[in-house]
Amino acid sequence: MTTQEFIDAIKGMTVLELNDLVKACEEE
Repeated sequence: MTTQEFIDAIKGMTVLELNDLVKACEEE
């Protein structure tokens, strides 16, 4: 996965999805 693909994926996510992603990262 390239950086641009990652950025595009994040842009396509909702705020709630991003919030869950941050929580998941903090728990690891």
